[in-house]
Amino acid sequence: MVHVAGREAASGLRPADVRWDLRGIADLLEVAFASELDEIGQRIIRELRFWSRLGWVLKGLEWFLPPGETFAPGYVWVEGGRVVGYAMVRRFRPGVEGWLIANVAVAPEFRGRGIGRALVSACLEYARAHGARWAALQVRADNAPALRLYRSLGFVEIGRIQIWRREAWRAPLLPSLSAVIPGYRVRPARPGEVSALSAWIAAAENPAMQLFEPLGLLPMALAPWPFGRRWKTLWIIETEGGEIVAIAAWIRREGALTLRAFLTGSGTPQHARWLVETALMGIPPRLPVMALTGEEPALSAALLSLGFQPIRTLIGMRHDLKAG
Repeated sequence: MVHVAGREAASGLRPADVRWDLRGIADLLEVAFASELDEIGQRIIRELRFWSRLGWVLKGLEWFLPPGETFAPGYVWVEGGRVVGYAMVRRFRPGVEGWLIANVAVAPEFRGRGIGRALVSACLEYARAHGARWAALQVRADNAPALRLYRSLGFVEIGRIQIWRREAWRAPLLPSLSAVIPGYRVRPARPGEVSALSAWIAAAENPAMQLFEPLGLLPMALAPWPFGRRWKTLWIIETEGGEIVAIAAWIRREGALTLRAFLTGSGTPQHARWLVETALMGIPPRLPVMALTGEEPALSAALLSLGFQPIRTLIGMRHDLKAG
């Protein structure tokens, strides 16, 4: 059992409170994640600081919200009135029996004292007390101390997500005739195929992708393409008999144009290259784009050959709360 102190305590663990913790949480996240904050992260920190001025208003609104859906759900660790540790815990999304733990952060000078363990343990207890069957989180693959902590608390890896970026390209991409594979064809998807393609992707992607990066094909397949009618958002490679071996889909993720690519076990590096090359056709060369994949070697090689660089690899982890 984790001991949780009240606000009157000068130091220790307690529930986060929107009335007085938002600015401290923002300051902590800015320091703890300084090396990886992108434009989206900076915006979130600015918003936390803005809403910190209205903490009492937010607290009043929280009376109408269920546990795990408030404005700052989670726990803080305070030392001398300063927030030096934070972890968020909230319901994953409607219809899912799990809870999400995120933004686990400890100020650099307070690391190694068990604060992170106390924060995550408190989040697990809270989720379990409110009926969660499991909890999940993401951690960078190169964050060895965090990985050790989460594994020691009972989290297990469920899959990896690799994030890529391609900066402005030197010239418009032209089709490579050598990429065409005899016995296969590449074509845009049709709206009537959305249901079948959704099922195909659900079977092809790893559990971490399904949980943290769910892909809704219907709005994508029917959405207008921003670069002209001839360019499509969803591409398929299939055999001449109609068996799908690869799919590429363009989505908007955190404001950036992002390529989602999927390859079956029968897919080859040639399929991967053909798929990515086709999807990139018509993208303005000056437009930076992102890509999101598992750790399929063939897709990684294709992306590298076409100018993408890996940004980070995230490990999805899950804890079965019913197991204690």
